[in-house]
Order: sequence, then structure tokens, then C-alpha cells
Amino acid sequence: MTRVVVTGATGTIGDAVCRALVQRGDKVVALSRDPERAQAVLGADVEAHGWYEPTTTAPPAEALAGADAVIHLLGEPISQRWSEPVKQRIRDSRTLGTRMLVAGLRELPDGERPRVLVSQSATGYYGPSDGRELDETAPAGSDFLAEVVSAWEAEASAAQELMRVVLSRTGVVLSPSGGALSKMLPFFRAGIGGPVAGGRQYVPWVHIDDVVSALLFSVDDERVSGPLNVTAPRPVNNAELSRALGAALHRPALLPVPGFALHLLYGEMGQIVTTGQRALPARLLELGFSFGHPEIGPALKDVLARD
Repeated sequence: MTRVVVTGATGTIGDAVCRALVQRGDKVVALSRDPERAQAVLGADVEAHGWYEPTTTAPPAEALAGADAVIHLLGEPISQRWSEPVKQRIRDSRTLGTRMLVAGLRELPDGERPRVLVSQSATGYYGPSDGRELDETAPAGSDFLAEVVSAWEAEASAAQELMRVVLSRTGVVLSPSGGALSKMLPFFRAGIGGPVAGGRQYVPWVHIDDVVSALLFSVDDERVSGPLNVTAPRPVNNAELSRALGAALHRPALLPVPGFALHLLYGEMGQIVTTGQRALPARLLELGFSFGHPEIGPALKDVLARD
């Protein structure tokens, strides 16, 4: 039995990861600011520990000691209107939280230390891009999110002297229980959805099941290390995504949404929707990883059937 510590365990990805680990017979330890809530959400098969101040204190040693792996998913939600305090929380929750986690791992005796850290990252690393294909060797961008992700990855990479480190650059996750899709659905169900800001920007989408599979693959396979694009092998642009979502819902998807409207609604955060990256999972494909949902149409239908 593998013992896996999960941070951010009650989030959209974390909850799905915990359930998949339990289902395959692993021992799951959740680190949470609210361990009572985490226990209630995740169930009795998960052992919940309190990590009450993740930006200033290391996780409790008893939670980390003897674990085989850590899947680190903790971070302030990106999808909210960005004020300067919000941007600081987004940055600190990732960089300082990861720094404190690595500090806690460093303090463990060699025989008690996990063998791998799978640390969440994001395709935002590449910054706003045109239609160029971006594999894991592409350079970092220079906007706010790219700078945050670069600093986030640097903190996780500090653990490379201790263990294998995987940086899972996850794209736009399609899930029935949160994320970007949940914000799009009300408009498309009402028949007023459509391409945003011209629709030419690429969306590095990925089905939640493939995210979970890729994270577990990263835990299990010793060949996986460094940056890993966790995105579907066939990215689409925003217009194609809109058409596929409209078709899955049997609704029109023709009403264009001007970019300025997104900026009025969300401020600077609107750039996430009006720009994008054509990120490809080159390393996963090279390692022989098999995607369960490689095509956007069937992936959307599967997610919506669970909603």
C-alpha cells in the first residue's frame, strides 16, 4: 500500500485525486486548514491533518513522515477579480506554501522522507501565446501569472536534492464540480454562449479524469520528473470549444463576447479567457501515457453527463 499526502485535498482536483487513490487501495493523508471539514468531505478512508498556516509554517511532521509521495495542489483560486491583495494571496499561497512544504520535507530523516513530490503548476507558465505549439521546453512568459508560476516551480524544484520532483503544468480542467466549465455553463445553457474575443486563442483543456490519471502516473513512474504539460493532446481554440459545448448542450453558440466585456467584468483576470496557450503534453505522450478523453466533443459530453 502506498501512503500519499495530498494538499489542497478538498479542491476540484484534490477531491478527485483522493477518491482515485482510495479506490486503488492507497493510504491517503489530507493536509488542510480545516481538517474537520476535509474529513467530512473526503470520508473516513482519508486521514486528515491540520496545516493551519501554510504560508508561514511547515506541515506537521507526523503527516509527512513515512509517506511514499506528496501531491501538492494547494493554492488560492485564480478565477476571481484581481485586486492587489488578491494577487498577493495568489502568489503567496503558491510560493510560500510550497517553500514551507519543502522545508518540512527537508526536516524529515532520510528513511522517513517521501520519494517523490508532484507539485501542481499551470500552463500559465508560458504566458499569453499565439498559435505556436508549446511543449515543456518552451520558455516562460512575463505576465503576472507566468511570473507566479515560475516562482512556484522554483520553490518546488528546491526539493530536487531530496527526491524526484514533478511539476504538473495543468491546463483548463473540464470537471462537473468546478473550474472554468462551471462558469461557462449558465450562459451556454441559456443559449447566449459563444466565442470570446474573436475565439482564435487556444484553450489548453484537459478532462478531470486525465488530470487525475496523469498525477497518479507521475507518482508511480520513476521516469517522470521536471515539467509535465497536463493537457489534452488535441488543444482547440476558443471558437472550437464554444461550438463543441453548444453541440453537447444542444444550444446555439453563436453570440460573440467582446474582450472588453470580460475585462469590465473581471478586470485584469479577464486576460485568462482572452488569451491562451497551445500547450501540448509532449512528455506524457513520449512516456506512453494514454489519454482517456483526447477529443473535446466526447470529453464535454462525458463531463456534462455527470453534472
